[in-house]
Order: sequence, then C-alpha cells, then structure tokens
Amino acid sequence: METGGAPLQIRKLLIRQAIIVSVVVLVIGLILTALSGSWGEATGQLGWALAFSVGVGVFTLWQTASKVRKGFIDATNPRFALVPVRREEYPGIDWKTIDDYASRFEALGFRRLGEFTPNKPAVGVRGVALVLSDPEDERIVEVQHFERTAPTPLMGDEHFTPKIAIGSIAGGRVRVMVSDRPVLPAMYMVRGEAGVYASYPGKGAFELLDKHRKLTDFVAERSGKTVDRGLTLERYVMLQRETQAQVKARFEQSGAWSLIDEFDAFTREPKSSFATDPAYLKSLPTRDWREIDATAIDAAAATAAAPEATEADLALRQRMESGASWFYWIAGLSLVNTVSEAMGSTWGFVIGLGLTQLLGAGVLTLLVICGFAFLGWVARRPSVAAFTIGIALFGLDTLLFIAIGDWIGIAFHGLALYFLWSGLGAARAIKRQAEARGPGAAASA
Repeated sequence: METGGAPLQIRKLLIRQAIIVSVVVLVIGLILTALSGSWGEATGQLGWALAFSVGVGVFTLWQTASKVRKGFIDATNPRFALVPVRREEYPGIDWKTIDDYASRFEALGFRRLGEFTPNKPAVGVRGVALVLSDPEDERIVEVQHFERTAPTPLMGDEHFTPKIAIGSIAGGRVRVMVSDRPVLPAMYMVRGEAGVYASYPGKGAFELLDKHRKLTDFVAERSGKTVDRGLTLERYVMLQRETQAQVKARFEQSGAWSLIDEFDAFTREPKSSFATDPAYLKSLPTRDWREIDATAIDAAAATAAAPEATEADLALRQRMESGASWFYWIAGLSLVNTVSEAMGSTWGFVIGLGLTQLLGAGVLTLLVICGFAFLGWVARRPSVAAFTIGIALFGLDTLLFIAIGDWIGIAFHGLALYFLWSGLGAARAIKRQAEARGPGAAASA
C-alpha cells in the first residue's frame, strides 16, 4: 500500500526513528554537559557522546521492532466471532448498495444469513458484512463495507466502498477465496497455512462467482480436494478461528525483522493473488465436518471459561508494559554511565542510577544494574511487587540527586518515576480484573 505517494516500508521508518532519537540524545547530552561544565568540555567528550547516542538509537530500534512484532501478534484473532449488528448503529454504511448486491445473489437462490461485524475490528476502521449462503451450502458470500474510525494511511479510499468476498472449503482444510477488494499487506500477512486467494478489483458479483468456480476447479485439479457441501456460518467462523490461530503461532515463532521484511517485501511487490504450494495442499489429509464441529464445541467451552480481552484491557496492558520498559532504560543507561566512567569520560545520562555512579565500576554495580533489568522483566508479568520495589529503590536513588542539588537529574528521575507509577497503576488494575475472573487467573505477584 502507498502512503504519501511512496510504498510504506517499516524497516525504513524504524531506522529513521532510531536516527532521530540518536541525534536528539546527542544534542541533549551535549547541552546538559555544557550546562554543568563548559562547551569545551562538551565538545571534548564528543566521541563518547556519539558512541552513546548511537547505542541508544540501536536500543530504540530493537525495542520498536519488538513492538511491531507484538502488534502483528495482537492483531490476530484466534477467538474470531461474528456479532449481529443493527443498521441504525452504522449510519455511515452504504446499506442501499449492500442490499442491491444481496438482491442479485438472492435471484440466484442465495439466502441471507444475517448482518454482522467482527468481534475484534481492525485499528482505525469498523465494518459490517451481509452474509449469504448458496443453495448447495458450498459458498459463503460476504457483502462488506468498512468505514473509518481514525486516520488509516494503510488503506486507500478504494477500500471504503462496498466489496464482495466469496469463500468455500475444499477437503475440510483448504480455504478458497475470491474478492474484488485489493490485497493489503496486512491481508497477505494473515494468510493461512492452507489457502488460495485471488483479488479481482472492478469485477461484478456474477463475474466474481464465475471466478470463484474456476478457482475451485483449479484447486481440485492441483490438490485433489473438491469443494465441501454443508458449509454453515458456524463452521465458517470456526475455520476462520483456526486460520487465525495458525497465523498467531507463525508470528510468535518468527523474529521481528523477518516479519518486517515479509511486510516490506509485499509493499515493494504487491500481489493480487497468493496460494499455498499445491504439493502441500495435496498432502493434507481430508477431514469431514464432524471433526470441525467437535473442535467448535471445545472452542466454545474455552471461550466461556476465558472471556475475551476488551480494548480497555489492551490499553491497560500497553500502559503497564510501557511503564515496565523504564526499568530497562534505567538499567541500560546506568550501564552506559558505568562504562563511561571506567573509561575516563565524564559524559553520561542523568536518568541513570546515582548509586552506580557512587559505587563506580565493580561487581556490586553490575548486580544493581542487573537487578533493575530483572525488575523490568518481572514487572511485565504483570507484577505489582516488582513495580513497587523498583519505584521505592529508584525513589531512594532520586534522594541522592536531591542531596547534591542536581536539578536536571531530579527532573529526569521524576519523569521516570511518573511512568513507573503509571505502570504500577495499570498492573494493579490488571491483577484486580484477573482475580475477579476467578482463582488462578492472575499471575502471582
């Protein structure tokens, strides 16, 4: 997809961000050094300043790439469900065009199954789909329409008009899909292990039906698996859940940069169709609906036992993890200060621990630094105790800066304490929610 006239490249954006952070840290460091000494001393430490600033930029690059990977994982929806909608709640949807499309399919014997929205909408958009099934129960048709809820640079205007998607299942495993919606990088990223997808922008409803028939014939020829009858809406949802679970597992087993490279490769060379290797599809054992129905019963029980996280839950988790990341920054910058002092440099970071500067380089200093890094790791569980201990220790460290009247150091310590305290509040809220859901739901603090 394009944004601002150029393909979006995540790697380039992350590198650009890391460079900006490095430059900002360099400038701030030189200014603070000059304020506490002289410009001559600041420029004399330029080599150290450059080295440390680059280090911070590299750390930022790694941390941001990790967040991107987490974003990919969080965007999956293994508990996919379709929620019935009321039309009056979606005034921005082009219901007239949707009904026109539906009428064309109904003239061919298709029947309406309802109007739904996904239980987990994508970021910045929400959408509805009028779902129909053919007389043979072989195909599910979705007449879809999305509307913006926030700026969405990844989706162009062509995505915010009614579109059609037609899907079927072959051999109980292979998803065969056609649509008139252009393929986005995000759509390509969440492809399943056994799927065949083709996009035909500009094609009409009847043309798409014909394209779908030809595609299912092609899949049958290459894989030996024909389209299954008996495709109900419930089975369609279960197979979507299965695909999302496969995608999530693939994301969790992949490194951040491999996912970023995969996304960037698609933006450089977009695809209008993609398919799993026919040899792999042919090797898959055929299964009947009874096996899928049994899976649906187990999944329903698991869903009832573990309610789905809401947007508020995800926001709490993000605030908690953001607060916990400050332990890593404190530990990392304290290590930088310790190495700097050991090498004879006076250049360092005021957000680092004052205690390590008093102790100097040594085993005890390394233990203190490792201790803060460990607190960051435990705090992300989440752990109220880890946040509390860390805030108490960093608060005591702040007293050292107060004692010597280092107001710049006090200000930066205060900023870090604010974010740590915010993380603590989020961790407490998460723990209370988990405890309310039943014993054993909350991780130990």
